[in-house]
Parts: sequence; structure tokens; C-alpha cells
Amino acid sequence: MNIIHIDNAGIRNDTTLEAIQIKQEILATKEATFSAHTKPELFGLLHKAIEQGVTPVLFDGKIETIAQRVKELGIGHFNETGENSVLPISAYALFFTSGTTGVPTGAIKNRENIEGELDALQALFEPEKFERVIVTVPFIHIYGFLSGLMLPKRLGCEVLLKEEYYPQELMTLHEHKKSLVVTSPVFIKALLRLKREDELSNVVFLSSTGLLVEEEVARFEKQYNTRLIQLFGSTETGGVAIKRGVDPFWEPLKGVSVTKTHESRMVVDSPYLSSHLFEENITLMKRPYTTTDIIELDGKRFKLLGRANEIIKVSGKRISIVELENIIENALGVADALISIKKDNTKLKDESLEIKIAGRKMPSEKDVKALFKVHYPEINFSFELINVKSIEKNNMGKKVRL
Repeated sequence: MNIIHIDNAGIRNDTTLEAIQIKQEILATKEATFSAHTKPELFGLLHKAIEQGVTPVLFDGKIETIAQRVKELGIGHFNETGENSVLPISAYALFFTSGTTGVPTGAIKNRENIEGELDALQALFEPEKFERVIVTVPFIHIYGFLSGLMLPKRLGCEVLLKEEYYPQELMTLHEHKKSLVVTSPVFIKALLRLKREDELSNVVFLSSTGLLVEEEVARFEKQYNTRLIQLFGSTETGGVAIKRGVDPFWEPLKGVSVTKTHESRMVVDSPYLSSHLFEENITLMKRPYTTTDIIELDGKRFKLLGRANEIIKVSGKRISIVELENIIENALGVADALISIKKDNTKLKDESLEIKIAGRKMPSEKDVKALFKVHYPEINFSFELINVKSIEKNNMGKKVRL
């Protein structure tokens, strides 16, 4: 398997997975945490761990609470000899949620979870006959692990890894080869800001869920003459559904069943659901699994309205605060907006909003009111504007919501 690596100095090195792995050794016997100086090293280590039956335990080293919990559990580093197994014998990999909405939860996947979802992704992308996969996302989250680490080997593609990506570089890194770019909404939005048009009909973009609205997707596909596929899922559920272009409906992956509760929360029954969860203790995960996502069903397909903590109800209408953030960012040209819900149980009125605006460009309250009126003419929003230096994000570019 060919691997192309470009370091921070722009120096390119073409090698193979086998050549990288010859220099690597894993001492752990059952499970271990993994780190490396470069992306190809980590790519090789994780593939080697899977081949040797060592369960990778993956998390963002910046989140100290996870590191402490892993240490307390007794899981060591890959270059340390491990004697006692602490994870279930069926554990294939352990991932942690991003922590954007609370304390990170660990999700343990068994072989059937991983291999089954890879089968579904392979069936989806194999007909495209890609020659190259360009990976801009980290391998420590399940999306990057499956789509950026495991899928290229299934597709028989070469992989291009760069230590730091700049949006404009994605215009040329495909080198005229049929390419799949495994990326995130942050990169899609950054490409839109370039205000340029390029011919990328030989490139398909795969993005994780979040941040993008249909207007942005339509503009992106037209601006670059390309296709965008979004993959919806979570650490606990694994992949759930895909959405092609501006189609408002999500189509469940093979084997996945989506229903909803009376509160319109998504209920997922899937072969990709985690086998166990690691919170205070390691416990079996309940099946089917009720998520915090609010949906509208249309047969087997669904519309995603947002997470329960990201939905407000104003004048009897459900509205996503993520959608409101996008409207502010796109129409008023601010760097980032973060909306939280202010609740006052002593007052008999709709929920009000606290809108944090990052950067020097601060819109007026009048501008925001007028903008909301254009998109929601029958609704009168109550809100407060706050200027902040920056909005905290995780390494996938997702805003941290407390």
C-alpha cells in the first residue's frame, strides 16, 4: 500500500505501509494507547496493532480527563509490555467521544462493528474506482479511523497524508487522479471562503456531519464542480446514514434501522452499535440506542433537525441553533458564532438566546434581528449579543458546547 507524506516544510516522501511497519514494534499484548511523531508512523502503528490483535485505545491527548481515566483503567502505551487485559475480550478498538457536549464517553467496538461498517463503506465507494485517498482528519476519532485509516486499504488506494493542510492545497493534491478527500465541515467552509472556482470533477469529498447547510453544499458543489457526501454517525452508534449533495434526506447505511421516540429523538438499531460503553465503568450498550438527535422521518429516510440541546422551540416551531449560527456566519461574515439557550423558568415566554460572536467584526443587534426576520418572518427572537476573542473547538473543528 503506497503512502505519500508531505511534512511541514513541504518535503514529499513516497513510501509504503510495509516499509513503515518494518521499523515499528508493538510491545503491548492486548490493548494500548498510541502516539507517533508523524501521521504515517501512526497510520502504520494502528494497522500493525489491528494485524497483531492489539486493541488501539484512541483519544485526544489534550483532554486530560480521558488520559487520567485510561491510566486508572490500567491501559499502557504501545511501547510498554502489558500483562493484564482490562477490556472485554471482544474489544477491537476503543474510541472516546469528542467531549463537545459534556464528559467524554468511551465506546468499545468489536470486530463485527468495524468490519461490518467497512463493508458498507466499501460497497458505497468501490464503484468510484478511486486511485488516491487524501486524509485531512485525525485517526483518533472513529470517523477518521474508519474512513481515513481502514477504508483506503479496502479500496486498494494510495493514501496522501500531510502534517498540516491549508484549504487551497486541496486544489492540487489530487494531481489529476480520481481522489476521495476525507475531510470535515470546517475544511468545506474554508474552501468556500477562498472565493475561487476550480475544476474538481475527478474529486469526491466525504465530510463528517455538522455545520453545513444546504445552501453551502449547493455553492460548494457548483464552485468546484465536485460532489459532496456527508456521513452521519457518532462514536457510540458508528455510521448511521449518508446524505448526497443538497438532498435534505439522510439515507441509512446497509443494515441500519432508524425510528424515533414520541419526543422525536432518533433511535438507532444497527450492527455497528458499540458493544460496550466506558463511562464510570465498562457496561454493555443498550440496543436499540436512543440518541440526542431530533429527526423527522420519511419512510426509512430522515431529516436531521439537530441535537436536543441544539433545538429551541419558538412560536411552536422547532429551530436548530446550528442553523442560526450558520445564517449569522454566512450572511454577516463573522468568523464564528456560538449560540446557547438561556432558560428562565419564572417567565412564561419562549426561550431566549445568548449569541457569542468571535473576532473583531461585531454585527449590531439590529443587523441580527433583520437577518432572522428574513429567514423566519413569523418569529420574534429574544437574544443577547456577546463579543468574545474566540470560540473553543476540538481537533475536528467542532465547537465545544457546555
